[in-house]
Amino acid sequence: MPAAPGAPLCLSCLLLLAVLRIHAFNLDVTNTLTKDGEKDSLFGFSVALHRQLNPDPVSWLLVGAPQASALPNQNANRTGGLYGCPLTTEPKDCIRLDIDHAADTSQESKENQWLGVTVKSQGPGGKIVTCAHLYESRQRVNQLSETRDVIGRCFVLSEDLTISDDLDGGEWKFCEGRTLGHEMFGFCQQGISAGFTTDNHYIMFGAPGTYNWKGELRVELFNQSALALGTYDDGPYEVAGEKSQKPEMIPVPHHSYFGFSVDSGWGVTGRNTLSFVSGAPRANHTGAVVILRRDNGSQLIPEVTLWGETLASSFGYSVAIEDLNNDGWMDLLVGAPNFFSRKDEIGGAVYVYMNQAGKLDKSPPLRLNGSEGSMFGIAIGSLGDINQDGFKDVAIGAPFDGNGKVYIHHGSPKGLVTKPAQILDGISVGIKTFGYSLSGGLDIDGNSYPDLLVGSLSDTVVLFRNLKKKKNLNESGYFNSCSNCPYVCKQMHRHTFLLTPFPLQSYFAFTALKCVFEAEADRRLQGKSSRVIFLKRHSSDSESQHTSTVELHKQSASHCTTAKFQLQVTVTLCYGSADSTLHKVNFLKEGCGEDKICQSNLQLSYTFCSRVGNTNQFVPLPVYKDLAIKITVTNLPSDPENAMLDGDDAHEAQLSAVFPDTLSYSGVRQATDSSVCISNVNASEATCELGNPMKRNAEITFYLIVSTPGITIETTDLEVKLELATISEQPNLPKVQARAKVILELPLSVSGVATPNRLYYSGEVKGESAMRTEEDAGSPIDIEVTVSSIGKSLRTLGSAFLNLMWPHEMMNGKWLLYPMAIQLKEKEQSNRSMECTPMKAINPLKLVGKTPVWALKKDIILDCSRGTARCVVFQCPLYSFDQQVVLKVHGRLWNSSLLEEYPSVSSLELVVRANITVKSSIKNLVQRDATTQINVMLYSDYGVAALGGIPWWIILIAVLAGILLLALLVFILWKCGFFKRKRLQEEKLPQHHAVKIPREERPMVREEKTGTIKKKDWVTNWSEDGTAYSRWHQKTAPLEIVSTV
Repeated sequence: MPAAPGAPLCLSCLLLLAVLRIHAFNLDVTNTLTKDGEKDSLFGFSVALHRQLNPDPVSWLLVGAPQASALPNQNANRTGGLYGCPLTTEPKDCIRLDIDHAADTSQESKENQWLGVTVKSQGPGGKIVTCAHLYESRQRVNQLSETRDVIGRCFVLSEDLTISDDLDGGEWKFCEGRTLGHEMFGFCQQGISAGFTTDNHYIMFGAPGTYNWKGELRVELFNQSALALGTYDDGPYEVAGEKSQKPEMIPVPHHSYFGFSVDSGWGVTGRNTLSFVSGAPRANHTGAVVILRRDNGSQLIPEVTLWGETLASSFGYSVAIEDLNNDGWMDLLVGAPNFFSRKDEIGGAVYVYMNQAGKLDKSPPLRLNGSEGSMFGIAIGSLGDINQDGFKDVAIGAPFDGNGKVYIHHGSPKGLVTKPAQILDGISVGIKTFGYSLSGGLDIDGNSYPDLLVGSLSDTVVLFRNLKKKKNLNESGYFNSCSNCPYVCKQMHRHTFLLTPFPLQSYFAFTALKCVFEAEADRRLQGKSSRVIFLKRHSSDSESQHTSTVELHKQSASHCTTAKFQLQVTVTLCYGSADSTLHKVNFLKEGCGEDKICQSNLQLSYTFCSRVGNTNQFVPLPVYKDLAIKITVTNLPSDPENAMLDGDDAHEAQLSAVFPDTLSYSGVRQATDSSVCISNVNASEATCELGNPMKRNAEITFYLIVSTPGITIETTDLEVKLELATISEQPNLPKVQARAKVILELPLSVSGVATPNRLYYSGEVKGESAMRTEEDAGSPIDIEVTVSSIGKSLRTLGSAFLNLMWPHEMMNGKWLLYPMAIQLKEKEQSNRSMECTPMKAINPLKLVGKTPVWALKKDIILDCSRGTARCVVFQCPLYSFDQQVVLKVHGRLWNSSLLEEYPSVSSLELVVRANITVKSSIKNLVQRDATTQINVMLYSDYGVAALGGIPWWIILIAVLAGILLLALLVFILWKCGFFKRKRLQEEKLPQHHAVKIPREERPMVREEKTGTIKKKDWVTNWSEDGTAYSRWHQKTAPLEIVSTV
């Protein structure tokens, strides 16, 4: 169609012819085989595909039903059983295999033994193993000393489902006859997992109840030819050793359920090394997977231990080994069906560890997530090469995703394809809990392609068969011819695509062909509006041909960019196998050099920053808080003296940022509005426009705001991939890895106090053999060390320990501070205590008794850190506490040692130290303020008993005796007249006489104010011989007083 008037066309002629070859290898969901079992028998709890070659070739579907009713001679109600189902359309023709015969109730119990809990096949013409992990061995039945031990047992069958040779039968119970009790083999539970090695040389058994539910893996020789040759020194192998039985060799703690899942393969840690993989879904409450190898004796040696990501995720519930990228190294898949994330609505996960030349832990695993509550990953099945592309494929069960689903994932040169190629749904076959068990990788129907058997908890199993389909499509596409335009234009173009299938009759009854033609899909993904509009389809087109007209509008020479047209052809049955053809229409660009070629010079720099409050200001970040990345992009000439060499306008300049799982895009802040960023749906990637074009000598600075919801204690660093892009000419555009180290500070503080902080020593020297009670040793002392946590509970940090350096000896080996008792308790949970080590250092002389303490001054310092004393280090585990834990130690000052070594010293100082250490795989964990020092003063007091204190009853008696003595003294003094007063004799005392004075002889006294004269009431007269007398004047009875000296 011609262009708009006055605007010549700006397209060049483009013709493309391509041949598309489409292959579809998928599981047929329409022609399935369904088998039903006994109701409520858990028929389908375990499944296995099996092919019998002799005496006649027969294909079998093996199904375990661990709650099946007991046979008449088993003396039980429910024992479980194994069923063999032929490849027929009849749903109820499965045969129960009579492999477990009559029970001797005096020696065993088969009630609820769960026969059929697992079933595995060696493959075509191979053996079969099935187990009953709750089988009981009994002793002394009906006696008071009766014991019942859940040891478990396994049965091995020949290829024709019978017991035929010496390897067959139910005597595979390695825990029988061993030391019983839960701490050894009393709850062995052998057979909860079992299997054969890929070379069929060994048989494997998991026993998760061994060694106090720490678990065990046993590998036994299972090769008849080798046995016939007398090769008896090849095993059996156990992690703890068959003879040594050292549970400390198993690299997981108690109650880990090691052996819950097993698998094996060559090329895991070495090309020529056979490795065994076993899951421990309760190890450290997160789960673990251990990779082991054989040694030259009879032991399995752990090589690699992989730990779960989150609490209670059941990491290791299922394991599978498969070479997903066909590089000759076996990759590992680990199921964690209880993985949970409320925020992301995840319920179950599968971790894919890609093997890098024998290193599975070299790079972080790929995590496939299931929907919430689906238990995605409870079963993982190897499918073989189901789509015949040269790469192994896998199936993953999610039995609680609706009615249950099974996800089919293909392998590829880059590893497992994250998008499922096909999803099998339990709704389509009318089954709930569909996908609880899986078995694949074996061609069961003889068409040379592997099939898949899916079990459930609904007493039904379904077989999905692989149907092969191939199609050839010829595709051609062209645009009409056009010319060049430098100005604003509106253009119309006609395009035609023609699809022709070859051959026409090939399987198209089963295939839906879908063609999608789209223009500028990349612009729409970036949030931009497309410039291409499809106007109409030509009315004369057939169903396999599409002709229409497109319009390019709002074009200008300064912003002309490539318009991309893409045809995508998809065969519906082959999810993920779509082929596409891409056509491009190119435009001229401005802002370039004289050669009309834009040679830009985009350069990138970054800095991790922290946002200041709610402002748009950011500062360099020493430790992460509100995280931002300062991005600076420049387009400057690389050589200022030759500025025209490069630095031209950068058209469609963009910055793409790819964030790790620990970070997600949150927003962008910039000084101007020149930068616009758009992220994908899960905010794991962001693309920022830097300008179209980004002019010469331009410099753009903006901040990428990122949230940190995924940062955990295992995060050691942050890595954001930054990459610049432009359609201008610039080879080797820089790809920058923005890295920042994450440091986790252990939020612990340690403090200590001694009660009392002063002690006294004196008295006589006693030998160690003379000590009977702790009072004989010396003064008592109590040390209290408090550890406080202000952050996350220690259960997520690893194994933390409180270490107390207790100065128990002098440098010459004599006792210094004798430890009597030690106790570690959480402050908020006083009934919960933890044991410190070594306990044998507490009260080694077995002294008894207890007295109080008291005690201050300083001369000599007894300190283990200074080499003046010897310490015993008490190590107390801090496995889990939220706020405070208190360590209390009661001890005695060894009086005799101080009297012997420091007889003339008046005072000493004793130092007790404590610190915290962490044994953790977290490499970036640091500790601050994790030490404390407790000082105790020791005084030599010769007036105080060597015990360091006087008993209260002695003090009371002394007080009473003192009071009695005082009373006796007072009595004696009283008797002696000490308290009687002495008086002077009367003749030596002055004499006084009173004489009445007549009124007329009384003296007159004049008042100053009134002028009246007032008589004195008395007067004293002295005579020459020293006598004196006084006269008293009264109106009626005058009195005269005479004093004689």
